[in-house]
Amino acid sequence: MSYLLTIHFVWTYMGTLEKLQYAEPWDFAVMMGFGAALLLLGVGLGGMNSRFLGHNLSCFLVYIWARTYEGQEVSVMEFFSIKAELLPWFFAAQTYLLEHEFPAHDLLGIAIGHLYTVARQRKQLQAPKFFRALYTSRPALMARYEAFADEFE
Repeated sequence: MSYLLTIHFVWTYMGTLEKLQYAEPWDFAVMMGFGAALLLLGVGLGGMNSRFLGHNLSCFLVYIWARTYEGQEVSVMEFFSIKAELLPWFFAAQTYLLEHEFPAHDLLGIAIGHLYTVARQRKQLQAPKFFRALYTSRPALMARYEAFADEFE
């Protein structure tokens, strides 16, 4: 049940995070790469079970989304509403209550999401030039990305 609620949130809100907060595709790719790499490192160094790394990545994304849209009311499966900034903690509590286990993976996703948010605010995490060139050298790809962005405006 916990995983289904997380998938629902990712499906509902992550497109808006990508298109409204990341004007360039390479910025979103850097965010995803940063999260994936540090989650793998954290799970490996922490000796955690890596059975559902998708859930960890979604907790990372939920934290970033929640920080981006602080103060906004979020409907949870149309049952009740909470403030966006409480959503990552709601998912951690959900893991504890529904799965009867300490939400270590959720907390790892939250911690790495916080590291990413701080690094981005301080302009310490930017796409390398060669990575940007992978996108800008393909005008057809950029045109499709920009057309997709128009759907969110």
